[in-house]
Amino acid sequence: MSWIKQGCKWGYRTLLLLVLLYPAYAQSHPHVWVDAALIIHRNDDGEISALEPVWIFDDLYTASLLPDLDQDQSGKVEKPELLTFAKEAVGNLQEWDYFLKVKREDAFALRYKKEIITDGTVLNDRLLLRFKLELEEPIKAGTAVRVQMYDPSYFIAIDFIGDKTVSYLPSSLSSCTHSVTHPDDYAENTTSLSDLVFSDEEVAENPDLGSIFAKTVEVRC
Repeated sequence: MSWIKQGCKWGYRTLLLLVLLYPAYAQSHPHVWVDAALIIHRNDDGEISALEPVWIFDDLYTASLLPDLDQDQSGKVEKPELLTFAKEAVGNLQEWDYFLKVKREDAFALRYKKEIITDGTVLNDRLLLRFKLELEEPIKAGTAVRVQMYDPSYFIAIDFIGDKTVSYLPSSLSSCTHSVTHPDDYAENTTSLSDLVFSDEEVAENPDLGSIFAKTVEVRC
């Protein structure tokens, strides 16, 4: 586990690797909670040109991370330090497709441009991370897109914010529609998914455990 040894030398990178790269390890319940939203970017033709996830981490994780982000020991995490974290965190998520599962109605593959715009800030004592994934080929107007956002290992629980799930830029273009399907809607039993408990052995046997708990957002522009 060479990356763990490196993390011990890198200060805040230790937490970065142990949390944002934890899908490689089995866990029976989440240890980090994220409120999420999705910004849909469109070009002048009304096509979807980029997806921008917005994550707001829980206050406990934020409090544990911020001291390690303060590399100059000034007592305050400054914007350049947040931007460094954001860029590295998003880069580390590339192997897991940025915790995004996207299906297009036209069945074409989704490919992102290499250059990713990232941003990090602290809002109400919670870390906010956002990253814009521009598409190599825009999605034609009228094509439905289904998006799930989850950590396969379920170490990080990502949940769409109820009343602010999706927003659109620019807002001046014709309106889009979206709907949200909760995973409980697919459940065949009466037990809420949030009440289920998995053993480490069950987690290890299901490398895509997080998908069970993921909401599905369908967008059509």
